[in-house]
Amino acid sequence: MLKKTVLFLMLYTVAILPVFGQEHESVLIAPENWQSEIILFPISFAPEIDLTGFEDLRFAPGWADSTSQEFWTYTFVWYVDEKQPMTESKLTEYFNYYYDGLMGVDRKNKADTTNSVKLDKTLCLFIQSKEGFSGKMRVYDNFFTKDYLILNIKVKESFCPEMKKHIISCEISPKPFDHSVWAIFENVKLKKECK
Repeated sequence: MLKKTVLFLMLYTVAILPVFGQEHESVLIAPENWQSEIILFPISFAPEIDLTGFEDLRFAPGWADSTSQEFWTYTFVWYVDEKQPMTESKLTEYFNYYYDGLMGVDRKNKADTTNSVKLDKTLCLFIQSKEGFSGKMRVYDNFFTKDYLILNIKVKESFCPEMKKHIISCEISPKPFDHSVWAIFENVKLKKECK
């Protein structure tokens, strides 16, 4: 009886996996040496971001290597149901929530009661132009350097009536916008462009 139950559960799991995979299938194409990740909204570390959909991320091969030109260089798409265009203030609010949560700033400040020096929260500044948004973020790097760094960011958005999705594309790197590393983002594309 136990063997039949285990076999049934295995077959059931295999049967339902494609359904979930299709619902949140990757929307990006990138070279094989780029790491990937999909995160569903609401995001566990930033539940304040009130979007429905998912985030599709691609990390440049050297993104985790502090000696690489690609350090902290990555891109992501928010593929969401929101129909309203982004504003500088909304984007700033979302990115503050996102990076404070990702870096655990509030958790670290609450946990370290012995130290009177608290971690600074993320500081974002975005400017809107015809091409989208560009900006800078001062964030605490909890993953690698355990220090603050400045990340440069480009954000483009579009609404696709055909797919009924708002597509918010972000490219991020600590390198200045005129650095050659920004050219690598040309290797990452949406699987299906909206017409």
